Amino acid sequence: AWSAKAFQLYQIQTLAHGVMIVGPSGSGKTTAWKTLLDAMAESSGVPAESYVINPKAISKDDLYGVLDHTTREWTDGLFTSILRAIIDNLRGESQKVHWIVFDGDVDPEWVENLNSLLDDNKILTLPTGERLAMPNNVRIIFEVKDLKYATPATVSRCGMVFFSESSNSLEMIHCNYLSEMETVPVDEQEREVYERKLASAREAGREAVEPADLEHLPGLRLQQQ
Repeated sequence: AWSAKAFQLYQIQTLAHGVMIVGPSGSGKTTAWKTLLDAMAESSGVPAESYVINPKAISKDDLYGVLDHTTREWTDGLFTSILRAIIDNLRGESQKVHWIVFDGDVDPEWVENLNSLLDDNKILTLPTGERLAMPNNVRIIFEVKDLKYATPATVSRCGMVFFSESSNSLEMIHCNYLSEMETVPVDEQEREVYERKLASAREAGREAVEPADLEHLPGLRLQQQ
């Protein structure tokens, strides 16, 4: 089910430059778009970059920018600075795929400003009158729990992929957790113990820690260093 959702996301992002990934926490939304973006970059050979923004953690001015009414000087916000950097193409941004991910509630208070950007003309008009045209290699991704606060004007402009709690089975979650335990220490204390054991082993002329030395640390898998 999860892999099918990832494939749906791929199909939707080819058709729409604005995509909403909707579903509860733990349903695999973040892992899906990250895995898909990496897979697209690997298969196409085109580098991909993602920019994750929590729109509820900053003010609207910090997100889009602010105009000083005294000096009439415009200061870009977080989103507009990212978009402008892509448009300016100073570091080869035009040769990459860019996903700008808004990880938070789709609140009309901040998202309404993006409606013109989500239209077919893909234009963001700043209070100064400047118009920023979004390139074709950019996608706007909304990662949200639900659409409780979203307006029809925004929803109708985006493609949708719904993740449910059944997208990830309990077995998949357990396997993922166990695989992480095999490759990384469970906590900092285990890391310190492992590093001390490894240092002692190397002093004794061994390249790795003996299994018997780490029997009390089940979260570590022995690896050749």
